[in-house]
Amino acid sequence: YELIIQNIKHGKLPDGFTLPYEENETGLSFADGAMDGITVYHMGSTGIDADGTRQMIKALKLAAEGNMKEADAAFAELGKNFRAITIIDDLQKYIIKHSKKLSAENVYQTAMHMILHSKNRESVKFGLSMLELFNVADEPTKEIVRRIGSSDEFTIFAVWNMLRWENANDEIFGLIQNVHGWGRIHALERLEAETPEIRKWMILDGINNSVMPAYSALTVWKKADAETYLRGQLDREEFSAIGKIISALLDEGPAPGISEVENAEDVIEEYLAKTDEFDLDIDDYETIYDINIWASNEEVDLPDIVRDCMDILSSDDCEETVREAVKSGDGLKLASALDIDYADDLLEVMKRDFEHHYFQCTYLMALEDHVDQVLDLFREELPLDEMRKDPGDETGLEYEFGLYNKLAMIIAGLDNYPNTGEDLIVAGLWSPVISTRNTALRVLEVWTRTLQMPISEVSETVFGELEEVITKEVNSDIKERMQYLIEGIIPDDTDEEEYEDE
Repeated sequence: YELIIQNIKHGKLPDGFTLPYEENETGLSFADGAMDGITVYHMGSTGIDADGTRQMIKALKLAAEGNMKEADAAFAELGKNFRAITIIDDLQKYIIKHSKKLSAENVYQTAMHMILHSKNRESVKFGLSMLELFNVADEPTKEIVRRIGSSDEFTIFAVWNMLRWENANDEIFGLIQNVHGWGRIHALERLEAETPEIRKWMILDGINNSVMPAYSALTVWKKADAETYLRGQLDREEFSAIGKIISALLDEGPAPGISEVENAEDVIEEYLAKTDEFDLDIDDYETIYDINIWASNEEVDLPDIVRDCMDILSSDDCEETVREAVKSGDGLKLASALDIDYADDLLEVMKRDFEHHYFQCTYLMALEDHVDQVLDLFREELPLDEMRKDPGDETGLEYEFGLYNKLAMIIAGLDNYPNTGEDLIVAGLWSPVISTRNTALRVLEVWTRTLQMPISEVSETVFGELEEVITKEVNSDIKERMQYLIEGIIPDDTDEEEYEDE
């Protein structure tokens, strides 16, 4: 809480703010709110078992006795095995059932102590979950909840408290505008479009989060009644926003979308009809391309919509817009799909601003004529000699390992080019980041399988480096893969599939 209030300005935390990283059971660290978000949207709650219940009762007993620090530690220990978001119902039901035996004052004071002073994320969440039962809505407590809720890690727990307040929807609306990650996604699920202001905000900004718009697209579509909006008189900003919502609905990767819109075909036809009213930009054309892909799917099969999309995408206006966008590194998916030359423009963009466009090398690596130029650019930008370190067990998520992630990106594009970029492959083998080494090994395995030759014949240089680096390797799985390559074992497609699954 102290860290949050030190950084908060005008109700918001600065872009890029994170709580101190905590590794989860896999050894990975996640963005604020990500683990709870994954749990809610992809895993669900399994509830608490007997051992967990005993842990929970022990922690609550300490709280009821007024042993706040001990209770904090006990809840932190409970949180190692059961994330607060998965057992909040169990916790609250137990407190309510045993309310006569538990000291309300001590439980309340312990909850506030954990919210204000705990260094453990789960303890803070348990504190907010207990506070919710007391329905305390004095202004000082509200301000504490608003502040703690400005962190994506705690937003949903703050919202559950706000739902008990007078003017709850207005409070949630105020908070949702101050968060941009998982907190916004969770808060949107509890926000209602009770006023024209909130409804319009949902249309214009509801899906704009730093995670994935698709998580919120269907929620926005239904709560804001976006279809009625679409069929009305739209200004340019509203038309663009509706297009982005439709594009997010078509995703359906992380969450249900267009398949849950009952009259999806009519909606899409209405949107396409509206395109005549505006000068389209690159985002609009990309939405139309997404619609075209969706309508072309054999399970959907809407030839009339495909025809309308292609009429728009084959226009001179579309080509001119795409060519202009490519000069800034935008519209590449569309340029590739429409066979519009983008290579020289993209290469210039990457040279001009490598830091923000290096990942777009994948488009150029698909063009054999430009491979050498791209590789040379990465050689200029990456200090390969300085990056050569002993292999380690780093995940590469920290900022200091950004160079190795860039290296992995270009190495991944070498699959189809045996004996090309060997110096980059070697640098990858000597990376302290596990994923970079795995990427380098995968490419070498593809080379040996493609050429049906052992790595010693494919590249003497790489073979020699493998013999040296394997003596330093710390990861047993990677070491085994290196040994297979050194022994001349050529992996088959099954090995590749197993690796990708892993």
